[in-house]
Amino acid sequence: MRSILKKKLPVFFTRFLNRRGLFAGFVPPPGKINWGDFGTVTPFSNEFGFDRSGPVDRYYIENFLSAESDCIHGNVLEIADNAYTLKYGGNRITKSDVLHLNVDTPGATYIGDLSKGDHLPSEHFDCVILTQTLHLIYDYAAALQHCYRILKKDGVLLVTVPGISSIDRGEWGGNWFWSFNDHSMKKLFSDLFPASTCKIQTYGNVYAAIAFLHGVGIDEVDLAKLDVRDTAYDVVVTIRLTK
Repeated sequence: MRSILKKKLPVFFTRFLNRRGLFAGFVPPPGKINWGDFGTVTPFSNEFGFDRSGPVDRYYIENFLSAESDCIHGNVLEIADNAYTLKYGGNRITKSDVLHLNVDTPGATYIGDLSKGDHLPSEHFDCVILTQTLHLIYDYAAALQHCYRILKKDGVLLVTVPGISSIDRGEWGGNWFWSFNDHSMKKLFSDLFPASTCKIQTYGNVYAAIAFLHGVGIDEVDLAKLDVRDTAYDVVVTIRLTK
Protein backbone atom coordinates (compact mmCIF):
# COMPACT_ATOMS: atom_id res chain seq x y z
CA MET A 1 0.00 0.00 0.00
CA ARG A 2 2.76 2.45 0.93
CA SER A 3 4.61 1.83 -2.35
CA ILE A 4 1.39 2.56 -4.24
CA LEU A 5 0.89 5.82 -2.33
CA LYS A 6 4.47 6.84 -3.09
CA LYS A 7 3.77 6.51 -6.78
CA LYS A 8 0.53 8.48 -6.60
CA LEU A 9 1.59 11.32 -4.29
CA PRO A 10 3.43 14.31 -5.78
CA VAL A 11 7.19 14.17 -5.23
CA PHE A 12 7.29 17.39 -3.21
CA PHE A 13 4.64 16.06 -0.81
CA THR A 14 6.30 12.67 -0.44
CA ARG A 15 9.59 14.42 0.28
CA PHE A 16 7.85 16.61 2.88
CA LEU A 17 6.44 13.55 4.65
CA ASN A 18 9.78 11.76 4.50
CA ARG A 19 11.53 14.64 6.28
CA ARG A 20 9.01 14.26 9.08
CA GLY A 21 9.66 10.58 9.59
CA LEU A 22 7.08 9.18 7.20
CA PHE A 23 7.72 7.23 3.99
CA ALA A 24 11.16 6.10 5.15
CA GLY A 25 13.43 5.20 2.28
CA PHE A 26 11.98 7.78 -0.08
CA VAL A 27 14.09 8.02 -3.25
CA PRO A 28 13.41 10.91 -5.64
CA PRO A 29 12.76 9.80 -9.21
CA PRO A 30 15.29 10.72 -11.91
CA GLY A 31 15.41 14.45 -12.50
CA LYS A 32 13.63 15.27 -9.20
CA ILE A 33 16.57 15.46 -6.78
CA ASN A 34 16.59 18.51 -4.53
CA TRP A 35 20.28 19.24 -3.98
CA GLY A 36 19.85 22.04 -1.45
CA ASP A 37 23.03 22.80 0.49
CA PHE A 38 24.79 19.77 -1.00
CA GLY A 39 24.63 21.08 -4.57
CA THR A 40 28.17 22.41 -4.39
CA VAL A 41 31.66 21.24 -5.32
CA THR A 42 33.05 22.96 -2.21
CA PRO A 43 32.93 21.03 1.09
CA PHE A 44 31.47 22.69 4.17
CA SER A 45 34.81 22.14 5.94
CA ASN A 46 38.34 21.57 4.68
CA GLU A 47 39.31 20.14 8.08
CA PHE A 48 37.12 17.02 8.18
CA GLY A 49 34.63 18.91 10.39
CA PHE A 50 37.06 19.71 13.22
CA ASP A 51 35.98 23.34 12.82
CA ARG A 52 32.26 22.39 12.93
CA SER A 53 31.98 20.55 16.28
CA GLY A 54 34.11 17.55 15.25
CA PRO A 55 34.36 14.99 12.43
CA VAL A 56 31.66 12.39 11.84
CA ASP A 57 34.19 9.55 11.78
CA ARG A 58 35.17 10.27 15.39
CA TYR A 59 31.73 9.09 16.44
CA TYR A 60 32.60 5.58 15.26
CA ILE A 61 36.20 5.68 16.49
CA GLU A 62 35.31 6.84 19.98
CA ASN A 63 32.38 4.43 20.32
CA PHE A 64 34.77 1.62 19.41
CA LEU A 65 37.36 2.69 21.98
CA SER A 66 34.69 3.14 24.61
CA ALA A 67 33.38 -0.38 23.99
CA GLU A 68 36.94 -1.77 24.21
CA SER A 69 38.03 0.44 27.11
CA ASP A 70 38.67 -2.53 29.42
CA CYS A 71 41.59 -3.43 27.13
CA ILE A 72 43.19 -0.03 27.68
CA HIS A 73 45.16 -0.62 30.85
CA GLY A 74 48.66 -1.08 32.21
CA ASN A 75 51.44 0.08 29.90
CA VAL A 76 49.84 1.63 26.81
CA LEU A 77 51.41 2.93 23.63
CA GLU A 78 49.45 5.37 21.46
CA ILE A 79 50.44 6.99 18.20
CA ALA A 80 50.83 10.80 17.92
CA ASP A 81 49.49 11.65 21.40
CA ASN A 82 47.94 9.94 24.41
CA ALA A 83 44.51 11.61 24.40
CA TYR A 84 42.59 8.37 23.91
CA THR A 85 44.80 6.49 26.37
CA LEU A 86 43.89 8.94 29.12
CA LYS A 87 40.24 9.30 28.10
CA TYR A 88 39.43 5.60 27.93
CA GLY A 89 42.08 4.10 30.19
CA GLY A 90 41.72 6.45 33.15
CA ASN A 91 43.13 5.09 36.40
CA ARG A 92 43.82 1.69 34.79
CA ILE A 93 46.91 3.18 33.12
CA THR A 94 50.24 2.57 34.85
CA LYS A 95 52.41 4.01 32.08
CA SER A 96 51.50 6.01 28.97
CA ASP A 97 53.91 6.09 26.03
CA VAL A 98 53.58 7.98 22.75
CA LEU A 99 55.20 7.23 19.39
CA HIS A 100 55.52 10.13 16.96
CA LEU A 101 57.25 10.46 13.61
CA ASN A 102 58.64 13.93 14.30
CA VAL A 103 61.51 14.76 16.64
CA ASP A 104 60.83 17.21 19.52
CA THR A 105 57.09 16.47 19.56
CA PRO A 106 55.79 17.37 23.05
CA GLY A 107 54.85 14.28 25.04
CA ALA A 108 56.46 11.77 22.67
CA THR A 109 58.49 9.07 24.40
CA TYR A 110 59.48 7.25 21.20
CA ILE A 111 60.36 8.81 17.84
CA GLY A 112 60.29 7.06 14.49
CA ASP A 113 58.40 5.35 11.70
CA LEU A 114 56.28 2.49 13.05
CA SER A 115 57.09 0.38 9.99
CA LYS A 116 60.75 0.62 11.01
CA GLY A 117 60.06 0.19 14.69
CA ASP A 118 62.99 -2.04 15.69
CA HIS A 119 63.77 0.43 18.47
CA LEU A 120 60.48 -0.35 20.21
CA PRO A 121 60.81 -2.94 23.02
CA SER A 122 59.40 -6.43 22.42
CA GLU A 123 56.57 -7.83 24.58
CA HIS A 124 56.40 -4.58 26.50
CA PHE A 125 52.89 -3.12 26.13
CA ASP A 126 49.52 -4.25 27.43
CA CYS A 127 47.73 -2.23 24.75
CA VAL A 128 48.62 -0.37 21.57
CA ILE A 129 46.18 2.24 20.24
CA LEU A 130 46.57 2.84 16.50
CA THR A 131 43.76 5.13 15.32
CA GLN A 132 43.57 6.64 11.81
CA THR A 133 47.29 6.13 11.22
CA LEU A 134 47.83 3.02 9.12
CA HIS A 135 46.87 4.77 5.88
CA LEU A 136 49.79 7.18 6.40
CA ILE A 137 52.36 4.37 6.51
CA TYR A 138 53.50 3.01 3.16
CA ASP A 139 54.59 -0.38 4.55
CA TYR A 140 51.54 -0.85 6.76
CA ALA A 141 52.06 -4.63 7.06
CA ALA A 142 55.48 -4.07 8.68
CA ALA A 143 53.91 -1.52 11.04
CA LEU A 144 51.32 -4.05 12.17
CA GLN A 145 53.96 -6.73 12.68
CA HIS A 146 55.88 -4.38 14.96
CA CYS A 147 52.68 -3.68 16.90
CA TYR A 148 52.19 -7.41 17.42
CA ARG A 149 55.82 -7.90 18.46
CA ILE A 150 55.76 -5.18 21.11
CA LEU A 151 52.58 -6.47 22.74
CA LYS A 152 52.76 -8.65 25.82
CA LYS A 153 51.03 -12.02 25.71
CA ASP A 154 47.26 -11.35 25.91
CA GLY A 155 47.95 -7.72 25.02
CA VAL A 156 45.49 -5.97 22.67
CA LEU A 157 45.99 -3.89 19.55
CA LEU A 158 43.14 -1.46 18.84
CA VAL A 159 43.14 -0.19 15.26
CA THR A 160 40.89 2.11 13.26
CA VAL A 161 41.40 2.91 9.58
CA PRO A 162 39.59 5.20 7.14
CA GLY A 163 37.51 3.87 4.29
CA ILE A 164 35.55 6.58 2.51
CA SER A 165 37.32 9.84 3.28
CA SER A 166 38.67 13.05 1.86
CA ILE A 167 42.46 13.43 1.89
CA ASP A 168 44.17 15.74 4.36
CA ARG A 169 45.05 19.11 2.83
CA GLY A 170 47.63 19.85 5.50
CA GLU A 171 50.63 18.20 7.13
CA TRP A 172 49.75 14.58 6.40
CA GLY A 173 48.37 14.88 2.87
CA GLY A 174 51.65 13.87 1.27
CA ASN A 175 51.72 10.68 3.34
CA TRP A 176 48.11 9.67 2.66
CA PHE A 177 48.89 6.44 0.80
CA TRP A 178 45.88 4.16 1.34
CA SER A 179 42.23 3.72 2.15
CA PHE A 180 40.79 0.43 3.39
CA ASN A 181 37.60 -1.59 3.64
CA ASP A 182 36.28 -4.65 5.40
CA HIS A 183 37.69 -7.07 2.80
CA SER A 184 41.19 -5.59 2.67
CA MET A 185 41.46 -5.59 6.47
CA LYS A 186 40.22 -9.18 6.80
CA LYS A 187 42.70 -10.34 4.17
CA LEU A 188 45.60 -8.39 5.67
CA PHE A 189 45.03 -9.50 9.26
CA SER A 190 44.32 -13.13 8.33
CA ASP A 191 47.58 -13.23 6.35
CA LEU A 192 49.61 -11.76 9.22
CA PHE A 193 47.99 -13.15 12.37
CA PRO A 194 45.92 -16.07 13.70
CA ALA A 195 42.31 -15.44 12.63
CA SER A 196 40.84 -16.40 16.01
CA THR A 197 42.58 -13.45 17.70
CA CYS A 198 41.02 -10.78 15.50
CA LYS A 199 37.65 -9.00 15.43
CA ILE A 200 36.89 -6.64 12.53
CA GLN A 201 33.85 -4.35 12.24
CA THR A 202 32.82 -1.69 9.74
CA TYR A 203 30.76 1.45 10.31
CA GLY A 204 29.02 3.80 7.92
CA ASN A 205 26.29 4.29 5.36
CA VAL A 206 25.61 6.72 2.52
CA TYR A 207 24.32 9.40 4.93
CA ALA A 208 27.47 9.15 7.09
CA ALA A 209 29.75 9.10 4.05
CA ILE A 210 28.22 12.21 2.49
CA ALA A 211 28.24 14.07 5.79
CA PHE A 212 31.87 13.14 6.44
CA LEU A 213 33.03 14.03 2.93
CA HIS A 214 31.44 17.46 3.27
CA GLY A 215 32.93 17.98 6.72
CA VAL A 216 29.56 18.23 8.46
CA GLY A 217 30.06 18.55 12.24
CA ILE A 218 29.02 15.76 14.57
CA ASP A 219 26.52 18.11 16.29
CA GLU A 220 24.85 18.73 12.93
CA VAL A 221 23.96 15.12 12.09
CA ASP A 222 21.28 12.67 13.21
CA LEU A 223 23.21 10.17 15.35
CA ALA A 224 20.51 7.53 14.88
CA LYS A 225 21.25 7.59 11.15
CA LEU A 226 24.97 7.17 11.79
CA ASP A 227 24.19 3.94 13.66
CA VAL A 228 22.71 2.31 10.55
CA ARG A 229 25.32 0.04 8.97
CA ASP A 230 25.62 -0.46 5.22
CA THR A 231 28.63 -2.55 4.23
CA ALA A 232 28.77 -0.81 0.84
CA TYR A 233 29.87 2.38 2.62
CA ASP A 234 32.78 1.69 4.96
CA VAL A 235 33.56 5.05 6.55
CA VAL A 236 35.57 3.52 9.40
CA VAL A 237 36.90 0.01 9.90
CA THR A 238 37.84 -1.10 13.43
CA ILE A 239 40.05 -4.01 14.43
CA ARG A 240 40.71 -5.58 17.81
CA LEU A 241 43.65 -7.99 17.79
CA THR A 242 44.63 -10.01 20.86
CA LYS A 243 48.09 -11.53 21.07
